[in-house]
Amino acid sequence: MSELSTLTATLTARVREAIPALASVDSHDRVDTTPALPALRHGILRMTADGAPRDGRSVLLATFEADITPDPAQPEARLQGSELAAQLMDLLRQQLWGLDFVEACRNVQGQYDGAGWKVRWEQPILFGEPRWDWPDQPPGSLLLGLDPDTGPGNQPAYWAPEGLA
Repeated sequence: MSELSTLTATLTARVREAIPALASVDSHDRVDTTPALPALRHGILRMTADGAPRDGRSVLLATFEADITPDPAQPEARLQGSELAAQLMDLLRQQLWGLDFVEACRNVQGQYDGAGWKVRWEQPILFGEPRWDWPDQPPGSLLLGLDPDTGPGNQPAYWAPEGLA
């Protein structure tokens, strides 16, 4: 799926840019290299179909995991790993990656794991094209009103949801 490839590439580039203390940032898909340390490798652990109705697109809730390996040659390697994990967790806060087919990251968690840190988060990914299933009512025909100012004679006080943005 091209959305997954785009998200993985964007995530890699954005983390490299935002956390310059990392010597290497790659996805777990890259198995041909030994990363320079400190390193971050990320990938999808689990995917769950989200049943919440939206605008005709399907939603996949992807659980990502990033493994952060500090440089063991550093005298405070564990602290280095903790700082890198904290920076990643801060970067993930409400992260959309600049992509229009993802929703904000959620459930970000970090845990020390022996030689490094693991940071996990969920990223909702939208697949497909938005669609309007009501051909007799074009987009933009929905109007809103607040009770008691609704009903016959109150239509001039209604507003379009697009005007709320």
